[in-house]
Amino acid sequence: MKSNPVVFMFFTIFSFAVSVYGQENIALGKPYTLEPVPAYEHCTDPDDGKQLTDGIYTEGYFWTQKSTVGWSNTSPVIITLDLGEVRPIRGLSFNTAAGAAGVEWPTAIRVLLAGEDRAFHAAGDLCVLDLVHGSLPQEGYGLHRFRTDALQAHGRYVAVIVESSPFTFVDEIEVYAGDPAWLDTPLAGPEVRDIKAYLASLRVGDSIKKRLIHDLQAIRELLADPIPEAVRAEITASLDALASETASTAVDAPEDFRAVLPLNALHARILSLQAQVWRASGLPPVVVWQTDSPWDPLSHIGVPPQNGTAAIDMKMMAGEYRAAAFQISNAGDQEAVFQLRVDGLPPNCVTVHEVAWTDTYQLRPVAAALPEASQEGDAYRITAPSGLTRQVWFTFHPTDMPAGRYEGAITLLNGEMKFTIPVALQIYPMHFPDKPSLHCGGWDYVNNGGSYGITEANRGLFIEHLRSHFVDSTWATSGVIPSATFTDGVYAPGDTASFDEWIALWPDAARYCIFASVGGQIGPYKIGDPGFDPAVQAWAQFLAAHARDKGIAPETIYLLLVDEPHDNAQDAIILAWAKAIRAANTGLQIWEDPTYSDMTLANQDMVAACHVLCPNRQIFESKGESYQAYFGARQQEGIRLEFYSCSGPARLLDPYAYYRLQPWLCWKWNADASYFWAFGDNGRYPCWNEYLGTRNAYTPLFIDETLITAAKEMEAIREGIEDYEYLVMLRAAITDAEAKGVTGPALDHARELMANAAPRVLETGAGSIMWRTERPRTEADTVRIEILEALTAL
Repeated sequence: MKSNPVVFMFFTIFSFAVSVYGQENIALGKPYTLEPVPAYEHCTDPDDGKQLTDGIYTEGYFWTQKSTVGWSNTSPVIITLDLGEVRPIRGLSFNTAAGAAGVEWPTAIRVLLAGEDRAFHAAGDLCVLDLVHGSLPQEGYGLHRFRTDALQAHGRYVAVIVESSPFTFVDEIEVYAGDPAWLDTPLAGPEVRDIKAYLASLRVGDSIKKRLIHDLQAIRELLADPIPEAVRAEITASLDALASETASTAVDAPEDFRAVLPLNALHARILSLQAQVWRASGLPPVVVWQTDSPWDPLSHIGVPPQNGTAAIDMKMMAGEYRAAAFQISNAGDQEAVFQLRVDGLPPNCVTVHEVAWTDTYQLRPVAAALPEASQEGDAYRITAPSGLTRQVWFTFHPTDMPAGRYEGAITLLNGEMKFTIPVALQIYPMHFPDKPSLHCGGWDYVNNGGSYGITEANRGLFIEHLRSHFVDSTWATSGVIPSATFTDGVYAPGDTASFDEWIALWPDAARYCIFASVGGQIGPYKIGDPGFDPAVQAWAQFLAAHARDKGIAPETIYLLLVDEPHDNAQDAIILAWAKAIRAANTGLQIWEDPTYSDMTLANQDMVAACHVLCPNRQIFESKGESYQAYFGARQQEGIRLEFYSCSGPARLLDPYAYYRLQPWLCWKWNADASYFWAFGDNGRYPCWNEYLGTRNAYTPLFIDETLITAAKEMEAIREGIEDYEYLVMLRAAITDAEAKGVTGPALDHARELMANAAPRVLETGAGSIMWRTERPRTEADTVRIEILEALTAL
C-alpha cells in the first residue's frame, strides 16, 4: 500500500526533496535500469521501473505490496540510476525488509559510481558502511534502511548491486547531495569495466572482511555486560585497534581457502578478545557445558554459562545411530588442545567428531560440519581456539552389544587441566532392523557422472554415505530414459547404457525414481494424435521389460512426469502420459508433487491417474485442515501419500524441526516415504567456502571434489527415519499383544503412547523451520525413550 501521492508531492515541493535524514535526495524521480527484470509474483507490476525513486515507501507486509520491487532466486541484482548529470554525492540509502517467509538480509549492496564516460569505480559496500548505525534486526520480520553519508564522491550513474538469496526486495533508493567541491576530485576505487567479473573477484575477500567487522561489532556489544571499567577500557582500545587494522588490511584469500572459523590470523586475534571478555565476566579458562539438545543452535559470539556441566546418558537399541554432544568454550588467551578419551564403553560403539564452525553465504556462521576427530593413539585430538566454543559430537552405533547398561567416562586432558564427563550407554533388548520401513530419497542425480556437486571423483563416497543413512530411493534425471525413436510408426528402443549404469550404482535400492520431464509429444506424436497413446505404451513396455531383465521390478520404478504441477496445462500433459502408461499395464508408478495452494483447482482426473501424491510439506502444513483432508481422501481412494521438502539454504534450517521431524509427519499421515531436495545440490560452489555462492545450497552434507563429510542435517534425517521405525515397532508390538490376548496397564500405556506420540513431537516443531528459532528440541528423544520402555514392558 502506498502513501498518499498528493500529500507527498506537496511535501517535496516545499522541502526540496529533503530525506528523513536531512539530506537532499538527488535521485528523486530519476530513471533507472533493472537487471534482470523483476519477476516476484506478489509485488511485480508495470510501475517497477519508477517506484524505486518515487520517494514513496511501502506500507504493510513488504513483499506483498505493489510498491515493492522484488526478485526470487536471482543474484546479483543490478540497479543503475541516472542522475541526469554529474552530481556531488555524500551517500545513499537502500530500504528493504527481511526476517520472515525465508527472506534474508542482503549479504552485499555494492555501490559503483561513474561519470559521463560510464567508467564505474567502486565506492563501497552499503552493508559494511551501514554497520556504524548498529546491527541488523536478528529475529522476526523487520524493516531496515541501509545507508551511508560518508562517500565524498561524485557521479552521474549510480550502480547498486545487491547480492541476496533467495529473494531481493527494495522499495526506495535515495542518493544524497554532497559538496560541490568534490566534483574536482577524481573518483577513488578501482575502475570497473565488467561488473559481473568484478563481483566474482571480490566475493571471498569482501565476505572475510565482513565477518571480521561483524564479529568486532558483536564483541563490542558484549561489553554492555557488567565487567570492571578498567578491563572494559582495555578491551575497547584493543577492539578499536583491530577495527582499524581490519579496515586497512587487504584480504588475500588463498586458492584453497575454507570459510572455517577462525578464518585467518587476524580473525583469531579478534576472537581472542572475546575470550578476554569471558574472563572479565568471571569465566574460568575453560568451560565444558551442554545445551538441552545436541540439535540446539550455537552462537560463536556470546557468553557461555559460567557453571557449565556435561553428562551423556544414551538410551537406544543395538543397530541404530544416535547423537550426543557437549561444548568446550576456551576463555584462555591461546588455543587449547585436548586429548579426549572414552573409557568404560565397549570398543567401536561411538564415533567422535570435532564440529567445525563454517560461515555461510548469508554470513550466519553455523556449527554443522562433522569431520571425525583425528586420533593419536587411544585418544582423540580436540582443539578449541581462544574465544571460540568447540562442540564435540558423538555418534553412538552399537551393533552386536548385549542388552544392558554400560557406564564409563569421557576425559579431556590439557596439561594439568582435566575434565571428566560421565557417560552411560543403555542398550534395550531389541535390535534395529537393517532396512527401516520408511523410504527416503533426495534427488541424488548420480547418473551420467553426477549433477551439482557430485562428480565421478566423489560419487562413490556420496552413495556410500547416503546408504549408511538409510537412503533407499535413488533419483535420476531423464538422461537415463532410453530415447523414443520411431520408424514407420514402430518404436525403436534407444540406448540403455545410462540406465544400466545408474541401477548398477544402486543395486539394492528399494525405489528407482526418474524425473522424466515429459512434454507434449513423444517422438513425432503429439498429445491427441492417434499415435500418441500407442507410442507411449511401447516406450513404457520397453522400459519395464528392460528393467525386469536387469533384475529390477517395474513396480519399483517411479516416474515424475512434470515437476511441481500447479496449472491445468501441466495437468493435461501428466494425464495424457499417465493414462497411456497405465493402459500399458507394466507396473511403472506415476509419482507427482503438485504445488497447488488449492488442490480442488487441479485436474482431478490427473490426480486420480497418479499412484503417489507427494505434497510439499511446508505447503501441506500451512494450508490447514481442508487442504490436508483432501490428501487424506485421496488415500482412501488408494493413492499413496508421501512428503517432500525443498526449502533452503540448508545450513540455516533447523536440523530438528525441518529434517528430523518430517518422518513424524509421515507417520501421522500414514505416508511411507520422505524426500528432501537435494542431497547433491551444493549451489554449484564448495560447501566449505560458501563465500563463493550466488544461490542457495540445499545439500545436507559437506561436499568437496573428492570427499564427503557428515553434517548435522543428514544425521537428523537418519534419526528421523529411526524414530519412524520405533513407531512401526510399537504398533507391531501392540498388535502382537492384542492377538495373544494380553491385557493390563503396559498395553494400555502403549496404546496411549501410540495415539499421542506424533502430535506431541510435531507440536515442538511447529512454526519457523529456521535453526535460529527458539524452541524445545528434546521431545523426539523423550518420546522415543518412552517407546523403548513400552516395548520392553510388552
